[in-house]
Amino acid sequence: MIHDNTSYLDDNIRVHALWSAIRALDSATQSSFRKPFREELRVLRHITVAREDLVVTAALDSLEKTDVPDVGVEPFADLSTWFINEVSPKVSEVALVPNENAGVLSYIASRIFSNLRFKRHGLVAGDDVLSVLARAEYYLNEQDLDSAARELNQLKGSAKVMLHDWLEAARRRLEVRQALEVNLSPCWSRHDPLTMPRS
Repeated sequence: MIHDNTSYLDDNIRVHALWSAIRALDSATQSSFRKPFREELRVLRHITVAREDLVVTAALDSLEKTDVPDVGVEPFADLSTWFINEVSPKVSEVALVPNENAGVLSYIASRIFSNLRFKRHGLVAGDDVLSVLARAEYYLNEQDLDSAARELNQLKGSAKVMLHDWLEAARRRLEVRQALEVNLSPCWSRHDPLTMPRS
């Protein structure tokens, strides 16, 4: 009986340590400013329960192989503001530039006519640049970064070039969040939920 209680307490301590480490890592990646999280990864890596869980190990491996833990990820709010205030207006200016063989006159004309066109809002239909931008902004307002990035990723030519830095930052955030939410969170289902701390 005493052995059973000791084993139960040991399991409880291990699960609590794992939960605390995951919570610290989650907090670092959900910070309101860009924050490195290499140390939180290291702590999680050295917890016995994490080392024994193949899913957790795979998730940590995928993160540790990049430089993202050293520089952090852009906060969602910053990505949204960056897109709406800077990226979208610049992409709108090249909305009418052909994907291939575009000359200087094409850029000038696109910039002039883009100022004369009404901005679209919401889930509008169409594959043109302005429609895609409208849908992306809608998804960002719904805090759905994945859908916004998918919309923007389909653009080509000058629009895609203008989106490159933003899409890279969004991709890094999505990869980290996916590793945490999809790969780490299910580990709780493999432990007794009664021992899990509540947030």
